[in-house]
Amino acid sequence: MKPLIIAIIGKSGSGKTTAVEYIEKVFNIPMIQSWTDRPKRFQGEIGHTFVSTEDFDVFRKSDMIAFTQFGGNRYCCLKTDVKALNTYVIDEAGIDYLEKHFKNKYFIKKVFIKRDKDLRVQSVGADRIARDKTMYYHDEDFFDVVIENNSTEEELFNTIDNIIGKTMEEYKEEYRNAI
Repeated sequence: MKPLIIAIIGKSGSGKTTAVEYIEKVFNIPMIQSWTDRPKRFQGEIGHTFVSTEDFDVFRKSDMIAFTQFGGNRYCCLKTDVKALNTYVIDEAGIDYLEKHFKNKYFIKKVFIKRDKDLRVQSVGADRIARDKTMYYHDEDFFDVVIENNSTEEELFNTIDNIIGKTMEEYKEEYRNAI
């Protein structure tokens, strides 16, 4: 059975980390921690394993399922990080790489979370929003699911509940068809 990767994509402040934390807590589907050579933004930041530039240099492309470079920093996921069920916060360049090289090895569900700019600015600040301008280039129909996150956290979580339920049904159906 192929490992499941629920790829969470969205602009800064859209709710990606909130979504993956919820999925891990409620559905016990762990988040893949990206490796990066960028410094932490704040103490206790999750979603990444922070390493030095020298340590990152040791990683081989052949060991990666996703790689991207942004703002002078590198990010990747190693094949050894993937479990049977996973969520993974990833940018569009990373999802393109993952699909191009591994769509036959993993069951990938692409979930885009979108949120109004004013709400995103309130969440992470204008500087982080400004840096996203060139990062997002896919139309919404590229994604398997688009979540509109402009309401309450409870509404976001209800939407996620439905998406995870449907995704698990699709995943099980793919497995049944493979037998």
